[in-house]
Amino acid sequence: MPAKIARAFLCWVFMAGAALGQGQAQAETKFAPGLSWVNEDGTVLTITAVGPNGLLTGSVTTQAGCGAKKSQALTGWYFGAGAGGALTFSVNWEGCNSVTTWSAQYSNATGSFRALWHLAIASAPAWNGIVAGAHTFVMQPSKK
Repeated sequence: MPAKIARAFLCWVFMAGAALGQGQAQAETKFAPGLSWVNEDGTVLTITAVGPNGLLTGSVTTQAGCGAKKSQALTGWYFGAGAGGALTFSVNWEGCNSVTTWSAQYSNATGSFRALWHLAIASAPAWNGIVAGAHTFVMQPSKK
């Protein structure tokens, strides 16, 4: 009888461990179209398509500066692998004489990505013509 109990216990431990592992896998969020993220400044990024070759399209809406609160088109690339992916995207700020490019690493575990960005202003080269920074984008809850 003790052998049956031991086998039952081991079976339960194995199944409980498998269930926990499945729960963790289900918590992962793949980078996909239809999702939106927001950064510390309130800038919202929405991906509308990820092509089979990684081509990204979507929009960015910033809360400050030129073009504030106006959705701007973005184009970029995404390469997913393992626990996340690498992405880059750019925005030509319509009416603002500037462009911004972000390079980032996406985490399936957190559903967020950390990005470095460079904004270049259309003018003759000047010491303050390119601005750089970093942001963390966290996934926004679905609006269903």
